[in-house]
Order: sequence, then C-alpha cells, then structure tokens
Amino acid sequence: MYRQADPSPSSALSPAPSATSREAGEMSLTDRFNKYNALIFDGRLPIPKLKWSRARTRLGQMACRRKSSWGRTRYYDFTISVSTYYNLTQDQIDDVLIHEMIHYSIAYTGLKDTSAHGTVFQGMMDSINRRFGRHITISARTRNMEPRQAQPPKDYLVLALEMRDGSHYLSSVSPSAAGKLALMLTRVREVASYGWYRTQDEYFRNMPRVRSLRGRRVSPEVYRTMTGKMRRC
Repeated sequence: MYRQADPSPSSALSPAPSATSREAGEMSLTDRFNKYNALIFDGRLPIPKLKWSRARTRLGQMACRRKSSWGRTRYYDFTISVSTYYNLTQDQIDDVLIHEMIHYSIAYTGLKDTSAHGTVFQGMMDSINRRFGRHITISARTRNMEPRQAQPPKDYLVLALEMRDGSHYLSSVSPSAAGKLALMLTRVREVASYGWYRTQDEYFRNMPRVRSLRGRRVSPEVYRTMTGKMRRC
C-alpha cells in the first residue's frame, strides 16, 4: 500500500526571515543563555554545552544522556544547539534558544511531563510568552523559510502517482532506488497511473528522498501544475 509521508519535518521553533550570519553572532550563545537563565529561570540552570548548528530540519535541539538505576532516571551531559541555517531575526533565534531551555529545565529538575511538548512544557511556554512578550511555539515548519545563503539548484527524480481512489502523490526518489520502486509499482493495484520526472524545482528541496513507496499527498490542482512543468523521463 502506498503510504503518505509526513508533510514536513517539524523543528523546534519560531519561523520567518531576516538577520545575517553576522547578526546571529553579535551576541554569543553563552551570553544569550546567561541572559535568559537569569531573566526567566532565576539563574537555576548550569551552563550546558552550547553550539550553533547548520541543521535544516530543526531550528534547535536539547540533547542529553540518561542513566536509569533502581527505577529512577538521571539526565546529564546536556547540549543545546541552535541552527543558523535559516535567515531568522535575533528575536526568533532567542525564541528557539528559550524553547530548548524549557526542555533543559524540565529534564534538569526532573519534572515529569505527559510528552515532549506536554502539559508541563506548554504551561511554562505560555507563562514565558505572557510575562516576557515572547513568541515561543511548539514547532515551526522550515519548508518556506529562507536560507541565509542562496542554495545551488539540485536535480530531483520525482515519482508522480494517481491512485484509483482519486488521491494524488508526489515523491522525491533516491535515484539508486528507482529500479526497485518501478518493479514494486507493477504489483500495486491501488495505483491508477504514474510517471517519472526530472526537475530542479525548489518545491522538492525539503522533501525527503525516499527509497520506498511513500510520498506527499497533494491536491489534483497541485499535481497537474507540478507534472505540467517537470520534464518527463
């Protein structure tokens, strides 16, 4: 059965463009951490490992190690990273950092939450937004964000499928998996028609290159528009 892929990877926080890489570095990540640790977290958080990253699929990340013993879990070796790949304003970068500091605070203090962004996280986030005029969110889509530097065009191998139930899918396919998928398509009864295309369209930049029969479900209008402007293989 053809499976629908996640529409886009979720990242940690706030969207939208501005700032240059120089602006991102005007205030070090350590300085930013110390500022918000004192302002929001009453200086309770030890400084973790802090680093800038070039991640595309997430704006920030809080990572740590864990050790369980006698029914208790201890978290240690904390790292917070913030991506400079996208053209974010200083306020947006700070929102990303504070988002990760909330995760850090919950893990460091041993609070139990219902999920990664559960009731404890959301309660802290909402309180910080109200008290300090922040715009922290649970997640942000990076698909339409502008990179700091223009990216060279890439070639994409696209599989376009129309299903017997009237649904439409587009997949960015790893070229090495094309032969395997072509063979699989001959055995999938749900597929009414399909076509292989080549393109450099930016629409596919943040779409994962798949090696199995899965893709992004699109409307018939988007399907016709995209297949109409791509080069058929």
